[in-house]
Amino acid sequence: MFRTLVKAVPGLVLLLGVAACSGEGAGPPGAEQAAEKFYSAVQAGDYAQACSMLAPATLEDSQQAEGGGEQPCIDKLAAVSLASPGMPVTSQAFGRNAQVVFEADTVFLTLSNGTWKVMAAGCTPRGERPYSCLIEGD
Repeated sequence: MFRTLVKAVPGLVLLLGVAACSGEGAGPPGAEQAAEKFYSAVQAGDYAQACSMLAPATLEDSQQAEGGGEQPCIDKLAAVSLASPGMPVTSQAFGRNAQVVFEADTVFLTLSNGTWKVMAAGCTPRGERPYSCLIEGD
């Protein structure tokens, strides 16, 4: 019996490790729900709500106009015209960061003060190069 238990322990440890790494992570709401809520606000034209869901660096970056002047986040989100992302396909958390892949978009989030905040949205993969994102922070 002891040998059977010893043989099962490595498999159990591996299973628990995979389960711990594959979840959305802690923090209400979950990363996938936060990404969906962000896009719901954008699609409804509630840019103030969407801006409140951005990570601090992303919010700061979205306040900067390309010409060097200030442009409110609300105007920037309205101008970007983020399309509907479709249905969520996968979501993964990596410590305090998460990636939610939708049918037509990828969103990157970070856990800030116990809440998932959007770091980048409107992101498309570019092979081996970093994602190209319409909304992102430094």
